[in-house]
Amino acid sequence: MDNMSFGDTKIAIVGAGPAGIAALKEFRDLGFDVTVFEKRSNVGGVWAWTEDAGSTTALKETKLCNNKYSLVLSDYSLPKDFPWTVSAPELGSYFSSYAKHFDLYRSIHFNKTVTNLKRNHTNQKWQLTFSDAPSNPLSFDKVVWATGGFVKPKSLTFPGQENFKGRILHSSQARNLSAFKDKNVVVLGIGNTAADVANALVQHSAGKIYLSHRRGAKILRPSDAKTGIPSDLELTTGMVPLTWFLQKHCPSVYGRMMDSAIAQNFKDSWGANNPEWGLSQSPSTGDGQHVIVCSQDLVPNIQSGRILSVPGIKSITGASSIDFDDNRTATDIDAIILCIGYDDDMDLVSEAIDRTPVDGAIPPLPSLYMNIFPPAHATSFAHISLTHLLSPQIPGRVLAALALSQIWANRSPLPDAAEMRAWTARHQSWVRARIAKAGPNGNGYQEVDNGEWSRFLHAAAGTGLYEHVG
Repeated sequence: MDNMSFGDTKIAIVGAGPAGIAALKEFRDLGFDVTVFEKRSNVGGVWAWTEDAGSTTALKETKLCNNKYSLVLSDYSLPKDFPWTVSAPELGSYFSSYAKHFDLYRSIHFNKTVTNLKRNHTNQKWQLTFSDAPSNPLSFDKVVWATGGFVKPKSLTFPGQENFKGRILHSSQARNLSAFKDKNVVVLGIGNTAADVANALVQHSAGKIYLSHRRGAKILRPSDAKTGIPSDLELTTGMVPLTWFLQKHCPSVYGRMMDSAIAQNFKDSWGANNPEWGLSQSPSTGDGQHVIVCSQDLVPNIQSGRILSVPGIKSITGASSIDFDDNRTATDIDAIILCIGYDDDMDLVSEAIDRTPVDGAIPPLPSLYMNIFPPAHATSFAHISLTHLLSPQIPGRVLAALALSQIWANRSPLPDAAEMRAWTARHQSWVRARIAKAGPNGNGYQEVDNGEWSRFLHAAAGTGLYEHVG
């Protein structure tokens, strides 16, 4: 099948973040008829700055945790003058430059929000419906879902909230934090977003800044305290597969090793971890799972008293007052910023992806081979931005796009549907056990066996990595 014959196959890619634009380039290079639909006004996903509070965007002050060399898309280098640690606007400009360099913009429709995905069982095509044209769905032979993980902001209501006269907003609505100058703000959460927001409030001279949380955190300084060189540059081609092996075969050993390494990083960077800060490492699950808070400035800001680390919010007790879990009261509060995460958009793709109900509080698990392919529709639908890796995420998105393009071009095979379903059942059993142990400290159904995932996709993509590097 030559490239010319692919021109009759229409592919829709939903999302123009790193995964989406990487997939666009790969499929278009093979001759497919590809169209990308992006709800924002530019490429880059969360790294594309927008004033639109309806779309999640990284703060301008956000610095990436990974070194600059681990953020690149294939065939296009970062500018040489980029610093070791790249800011969100710098990364956004890189993605825009990539799209311009490969002339991708002509294939992207911006400000297009998908509201429905349906399968036409008569002609076996997928129909996408958009918010601006609800009565005019478009049909495609194949669909690539690349919407990422920051889709639907979670909500939370506090006892007494009706009495509060200040602002309560999700972090996805936070934009120019200079608006909070001299304001007293409670930041709820202890993840990377909470750290970014709290640190940015310090930069913009907010008044009192409370970091409210109910658990500790594994806080990692992303660069060496003495040299300033990013710590992840120490992850060699030999070390990464070793961590994957330990995660799979010796998870408790891997967990203890990681706990020890993170604790040592904290000590070397900032000295003793004061129990009064409430930052003691969240308990290890004994299963090698770690959600790390990667921040250069959070601990120093707490040490200096610029950020006050406090327990969770118990209730709102007045127009501007809050009680914390330890019965402390904060008064004159102007705003509460909720850094509590996001829900996925699985409801939107329910026609393509089956989900397996799970007992208890665990949400239904998507049935996806390699967290990408729904067995019943593997040749026409793929989700390439769902997986969370124990390595930089952007190269993983590129690898998924490259492998998918080769599979749909019939250059690399997939297992049959029965084998994919069997793999999915085994994977879900593994995921359920990990979620039960980790709770909020894990990455849920986004986790995969990194070694197995990587080998499959490299083989499908034809990179030759394992044959020539190992």
